[in-house]
Amino acid sequence: MKNILITRSKSRSKKLKEHLESLDYKVFIEALFSIKKNFLINDFLLKNPQKISNILISSANAIYVLKVLKITKETPIYTVGSSTADKIKKLGYSNVYYPQKACGKELYKIIIKNLEPKTIHYFHGEKISFDFKTKLQKKGFKIENFEVYKTCEKKSFSKKLCDFNKNNKFEEILIFSQNSLEIFNKICLKHNLLEYFNYPNIICLSDKIANNAQKIGFKKTQIFHKNPVLNKFYDTR
Repeated sequence: MKNILITRSKSRSKKLKEHLESLDYKVFIEALFSIKKNFLINDFLLKNPQKISNILISSANAIYVLKVLKITKETPIYTVGSSTADKIKKLGYSNVYYPQKACGKELYKIIIKNLEPKTIHYFHGEKISFDFKTKLQKKGFKIENFEVYKTCEKKSFSKKLCDFNKNNKFEEILIFSQNSLEIFNKICLKHNLLEYFNYPNIICLSDKIANNAQKIGFKKTQIFHKNPVLNKFYDTR
């Protein structure tokens, strides 16, 4: 039986946990941050949601704004991955666009290919891995930018994880974002735990994250879509 660490919340790990346990993995879940909603939308948007003609959402954590604003269900929405797109569709939105490969660069290509330069309302978190605003402005788009959530980093691993790690080794650790990688590494360095996590295979959502993991000292890395057990969960945004 392999021990595997999933570095995200229990609610977002449910299906993946069930899949891995069906393959006889022992699954440990440890979220590296929590989400704090930061809904600071101005009165104009609250009173005139019909003025919003195009929306960009780069994370599932920003979806909640759609419920608050009560935007017309036909409004075009551009998002990064199919998982986030499915959640948006469940809210009743019919015009949801996303790339086959879940990454910011591919979504950017879809926007500039299918949309004439106009205003886009962009809802995102405090940290951004792909600079949509700058790149789209260069193409003539007007970007209304709204930071609607923040990530609150964990300062240490849970006691449960530390106790488990004293007598057990993780064969695989799953990293879902650049932010998660940075927090994970920060906690390891702070508590002198890096030696415990250099043996496992660090499996990342993208090549970019895997390359960055190697640069900061993690020796063994892999990508979700190249792992036969995890490739069906490649798009987990």
